[in-house]
Amino acid sequence: MRSDLQCAIVLTICMALIPCLVFTGVKGRDTAEMTVGVYMTAEDKVEEYSLEDYIVGAVLSQMPADFSEEALKAQAVLARTYIYRRSMTEEDSPTKSLHGALISDDEHTYQSFFTPDEARKFYGENYKKARSRVLKAVRAAPWILTYQGEPITPAYHSASSGMTESALCAWGQDIPYLQPADSISDTELKGIESTVTLTLDDMCDISNESFGITLTGSPESWLTTERNKRDYVTSVTLGGTAVNVQQFVSAFGIASPCFTYETSGDTFVFTAKGFGHMVGMSQYGANSMAENGSSCEEILAHYFKNCTLKDE
Repeated sequence: MRSDLQCAIVLTICMALIPCLVFTGVKGRDTAEMTVGVYMTAEDKVEEYSLEDYIVGAVLSQMPADFSEEALKAQAVLARTYIYRRSMTEEDSPTKSLHGALISDDEHTYQSFFTPDEARKFYGENYKKARSRVLKAVRAAPWILTYQGEPITPAYHSASSGMTESALCAWGQDIPYLQPADSISDTELKGIESTVTLTLDDMCDISNESFGITLTGSPESWLTTERNKRDYVTSVTLGGTAVNVQQFVSAFGIASPCFTYETSGDTFVFTAKGFGHMVGMSQYGANSMAENGSSCEEILAHYFKNCTLKDE
């Protein structure tokens, strides 16, 4: 297994799955000839991809292509499930700003995706090998993941702190299949712990720009947090005002909501474990399971409780 997290941090997203929590339900349809429209914001145009090409581009952007095949298959299932949900949602209530597409290239809102040119640029001389490995995994896992007959919210993150988190704790919505799951192998990764050091001026500027909060008084009084038994921060009070935990870590550049902090002289030092929102599948945990003999099906069953794989 790769010993560092640099590639996965580049490839994966932290918050983009949150808007997918609202879903209108599955309608009967044949996806065999499905195409995926991606609205390219800079070019102001929609590019169409076959479903297979889209999923390959999505997995190439979301998970290191040299991960084990069973982990790549699990990621392919999640990418397919995501776009299937998007298709159903857009069919029911089209998003005007997408101009008929299912997603845009704004990965802060939608699942990340590489166009062929972007994938070539990212992988360089390894592109053909990377695409071949991912294409094989995509074709070997032609499923979506469902709960009680409906596609799930396919949440994932780069690496956990050793335990994933519930959707209820992270997002305030109780989703039966998004519950804490053991991912202890993540703790063995080099770089699983990261620090961010911010000056007092940095703290003031970010607080004001991101939350409209002016920090006054002693720096020790600026910030208070509460954590659960998994060391996941469940509440943040900044300058006497409660702020959203996910928005806080994003604004201050903290790697995950599993963080602690201390004031040291004229700085705040944040120490985090893991990378991402911690809900759903840990990608490095999935790869560790695959390296130890677990199948795609077993990986998904571990991270998504009581779900069923279904042919698209």
